[in-house]
Amino acid sequence: MERRPAPQISAEHTDPGLRPIGVVAYDDGLVRDALIAQCAAVLIASSYKLGGVVQSNPHREGRRRCDMYVKDLLCGDEVKISLDRGNEARGCRLDQDAFARIDAWIERAVLEHVDLVVINKFGREEAHGRGLRAVIAEALIADIPLLIGVSTQNLGDFLAFAGDSATRLKPDIETMTAWCRNAIERRAHDRCEPGLPSVGA
Repeated sequence: MERRPAPQISAEHTDPGLRPIGVVAYDDGLVRDALIAQCAAVLIASSYKLGGVVQSNPHREGRRRCDMYVKDLLCGDEVKISLDRGNEARGCRLDQDAFARIDAWIERAVLEHVDLVVINKFGREEAHGRGLRAVIAEALIADIPLLIGVSTQNLGDFLAFAGDSATRLKPDIETMTAWCRNAIERRAHDRCEPGLPSVGA
């Protein structure tokens, strides 16, 4: 599937006071996935409408590496993104066809104007200008806040892409959940009273 180019994130859509992206930087991907999934579950239990994906990493006996699944938060569909290439396989083991579905899931969430888009990982594909960059930009242009996990290795590339639209969050559930609630409620307030000036966080 050919990826469309990412729209430019212009200053018109990135008021530095609003900081529409919450970034969770991490070294351990398993911890990242667990935290983001837990945060999403708390928000859904509070009746917020979420889109995007969370990842789970179940371990099978006899395998050195976990399987990897992502779940669509909007409709509950799940897809396996890791290829079973055996214990001795090296190199990338991601199913690129699965990423076309993830891209479509997030794009649908943007079109349905969810309260928050969750993207568990801004990875190497995104750092190199591919992957989910286009739908991340589309969510920002649609004024939908995002919660994104970014490895410390790719943090510089992400910040170069996002500019002043990102706030780095402490990787704990209380901080993440509080930021998400504030971002959702602030957006709802601004949409109800479009004539009022925005107040910086």
